[in-house]
Amino acid sequence: MTTARPSDETSRSSLVGDSAASAAWTLVSRATGFGRVILIGAVLGPTYFGNLFQLANQLPWIVFELAVGSLLYALLVPALVSSVASGDRAETERIAGGFLGLVIAGFTALTVVVMAASVLIAELFALPVTDPAVRDDFVRAAIPLVVLTGPQLVGYGIAMTGQAVQQAMGRFALPAAAGIAENLIVIGGLAVFALQYGTGLALADVGTEHLILLGGSATLGVFVHAAVQLWGVRRLGVSLRPRAGWTDPDITAILKKAVPSSGTAVLNSIRLLLLLVAANVVPGGVVAFQLALNVLNLPVALGAKPVAYASLPRLSLAHQGKDRASFIGAYRQGVTLAAAILLPAGAAAIAFGWSAGRVLAIGQMATPEGQRMVGLCLIGIGGSVIGEGLFQVATSGAYAMDDPVGPFRALVIRLGLTVLGLGIGFQIFDGPILLLTFALSMSVADLVGAVVLNRRIGRLLQVAVSSLARLRVVTLSMLAVFVPVGLVVAVVEWSGYAPERVTTTLGATTIAASAALGLFGLLVWRFDEQIGLIVTEYRHGPAVAVPAVAAPAGDVSITPERTDRQVAP
Repeated sequence: MTTARPSDETSRSSLVGDSAASAAWTLVSRATGFGRVILIGAVLGPTYFGNLFQLANQLPWIVFELAVGSLLYALLVPALVSSVASGDRAETERIAGGFLGLVIAGFTALTVVVMAASVLIAELFALPVTDPAVRDDFVRAAIPLVVLTGPQLVGYGIAMTGQAVQQAMGRFALPAAAGIAENLIVIGGLAVFALQYGTGLALADVGTEHLILLGGSATLGVFVHAAVQLWGVRRLGVSLRPRAGWTDPDITAILKKAVPSSGTAVLNSIRLLLLLVAANVVPGGVVAFQLALNVLNLPVALGAKPVAYASLPRLSLAHQGKDRASFIGAYRQGVTLAAAILLPAGAAAIAFGWSAGRVLAIGQMATPEGQRMVGLCLIGIGGSVIGEGLFQVATSGAYAMDDPVGPFRALVIRLGLTVLGLGIGFQIFDGPILLLTFALSMSVADLVGAVVLNRRIGRLLQVAVSSLARLRVVTLSMLAVFVPVGLVVAVVEWSGYAPERVTTTLGATTIAASAALGLFGLLVWRFDEQIGLIVTEYRHGPAVAVPAVAAPAGDVSITPERTDRQVAP
């Protein structure tokens, strides 16, 4: 079916609507994920056992990224958009099913490797632990926990494939909401653990039954998440069955793109692994750092990933249709929408990180040392909120242009700067202050990486694509508010005068004032387009379809019957 190209106003409205649908459910999902990490700290406390559970539960995702797992959607969505746009359901099922079969086979083999290497992995995790007795207990408990969490690799592969199929068909809400089920199961496991065994369990007292409960619930949660994603695909009328994708030329073509992309995934995973293992230098350090990472992930998930996901099909079709103007417009819009959320979020993390540490460290983590570690991590990670979010949007632009080299080069720079920061930290500092140096090195690396990748996309398009320069007034307005109020909050915290009440009041006032000044800055710089997007979305209501920019072979557009805003996930 051939349709007329949608107007720019409708296309912009659709991008905002898709991003909003994804962001709304992502907010709920991230809130449950945030509660999950806080509960880990509250139940397990600032202990090496808390560090171990965080490391073992993060390992499958890190290995998944090493195997290009987190980039599966970026590889599969461009391969599906043409068949989805033409309404060829059989072709969509063939490509998606072949991809799923390859994913299941590959990650099953990788799971076996991880389980077989559990002893070596446990020794790696224990490297920063200096006490020999604690180190022995750490390795003893780590081996079975790595085995229990290893199968999560297969679950992540299934879940990511289902997510990519739904996004290629213009559905964004359920893929974002599916993680809620995983988080609730892990939270349930932690609650049962606390009721059955208490809190603050020492590493020397950890037994097999403790590890089975925690590791088993974490792995079960991932497979429930995968089942929800498969249900979402089935709801759209697509039968997603694993096939022998390794014999399909279309699947092998995707794999050829994955080869250069694998370097990107490897670098990203190595960096995360280095940061988490380094944080194991102090009891509870991994718990505190992971909590800060979840704070980082919230604005990134709300302000960058929904925009990146919603933009990828449009950017891919614009690139395939050689519609340069549509590509540039969509990319600029994506950067601007993401930056509008990321800038105030990053400034808030820096200004109120110390205060937030006192609020987020609860239960067994609510000790002066635990609160200090969380606060230091939050302060240091503020710059990474902005850098990582803009890097996500730029990565979607690069992959839509079939340019895996750009993200790879930017990640090489990010990894190098992070390793340099870790080395400097270990040479100069000791104790919890090390966590601040780790977080700062991550922030600097992410900001530099985002600038490098965005500039590369501009060079490829031979045009200045970044909208960040136009946001200078917004940035200065927010800094003018956040910095002085943040200093006041810090003084209040250190003085001990009504810290929680004053912090809450000043924080809420600052966020409101920042939003007002940010809106003023947008208007001053004639960013009426952004206001127009919101007005258009409100005017059209929830029934606006998901149009796409020009596609090859007759300007075919993606026009599904309903959007996710009309279907309750």
